[in-house]
Amino acid sequence: MMLRNLALACLLAFGATACNPTLDTEPAEELGTTTGAAAVTRLYSAIGDNELSFETLGTFEERNGERVLVLRATSNRYLENVFSFVPDDIFGETNIISERRFEVVLREGHELNTVLSGLPLFISVDTFTGTPNRYYARIVVAPRFFDFRGSSALFIDEKVDPVYVRNGADVLVYRGKVDVAASALSVTAPDGVPVVSPVDADTFRLDWQYPAVYQAVDPHTVPLTFSATLADGTTAQKTARLVARVTELAVTDGDPYEVWPSDVCPLAVYNCIHSQPAGTTDFGVCGAYREVSRCMYATTCDLIPPQPLSLTQLDASSLEPARVAWNAGSGAYSWSVINTINAYSTPQCPAAPVTLQALWQQFSDMGLYLPDFEWGQVTDRGGLTFGGDTRGAALMSALDDFAGTGPIQAWMGSNEIPCHNCHAFEDFTLLYYPNTRKVLLLVGESGYDS
Repeated sequence: MMLRNLALACLLAFGATACNPTLDTEPAEELGTTTGAAAVTRLYSAIGDNELSFETLGTFEERNGERVLVLRATSNRYLENVFSFVPDDIFGETNIISERRFEVVLREGHELNTVLSGLPLFISVDTFTGTPNRYYARIVVAPRFFDFRGSSALFIDEKVDPVYVRNGADVLVYRGKVDVAASALSVTAPDGVPVVSPVDADTFRLDWQYPAVYQAVDPHTVPLTFSATLADGTTAQKTARLVARVTELAVTDGDPYEVWPSDVCPLAVYNCIHSQPAGTTDFGVCGAYREVSRCMYATTCDLIPPQPLSLTQLDASSLEPARVAWNAGSGAYSWSVINTINAYSTPQCPAAPVTLQALWQQFSDMGLYLPDFEWGQVTDRGGLTFGGDTRGAALMSALDDFAGTGPIQAWMGSNEIPCHNCHAFEDFTLLYYPNTRKVLLLVGESGYDS
């Protein structure tokens, strides 16, 4: 808390008042919400008796030989000072342009790409009157389609979202979507044309990297044209403009770093990333670009507190055909069968390393009569044969398909059980797959005639 306050104090020390009155007329205001949609032209948010509003549509201008995005805001109180920043760093430029109006200016390139990719922009606002007379705003700026004109056969999703896609050194892609039952879709424009890919029979994906998405939004007056070849061979066409739009606005008089923390990896996003097949490069299904970025190199224990060892039972019914097939190879006078295969998962972040002996204790605590751990045999994947023939290989393959490949820690033990004119044993095979945190317990019987 003290470090954050110190960082804010340093930023405030560099904030400067800028006064550049203009003769522009005040834009017409209409009731909006704190989340922008294509039809909303202004967003509002209030704290105490202060109200702040932002025009949702950003405009591009030439200033000092640079292309910049200008975002305009209005306060209901006279402004003393404003400045924009991201965590611990002044970012962009702010100018007071009349007593109650200011603008935020983002330069094309790093500043614009950073904000469009989902990084919220914070704005410190000082007013001469009102309570509180210092507060902070948080805005989100994103590419958005609007001004749709043409065939209703095409539905162009308003949203264009930043997603994480590995493509050499660049992992940021801006992604949109078009719904149309068509065999082909093309997009044309003077520049800023996306890469179009079919997703299914009536969905197409639009992908831009930053240079192309910038060309598409500047100038926002030039539309993109969408042409689809429909199932009956006819062509449907629609146009839409892509703009940089303020989509979220919030205000607080608290510490903005505590109110709006930015370094959190959502557990659902982390789990989605790690559930993707090996070699996956496109993580768009897992969440927004910045969420995935924060989770990509996180560990489970960064996200959840350590948990004591426990076993959560899983549905192992898919292993039943493999169990039955393995039992079919058992002999009449010398036999070995598996009666049950049960599956479990261990905590995502165990408080202590998971060991075979600790797992053995969990099953003992469940009331299972196991031989002493020391009487059993500890081995690894190389020591698991299940018969050492085609029958055993098929069972091992089924177990791996269920629990995952990679290393296995194994313990095997037996208890002798009564058998008339024969020797028989109740057999236990405990398998732990560290990579997937899954545990399998195979309980069976083996024996031979005397």
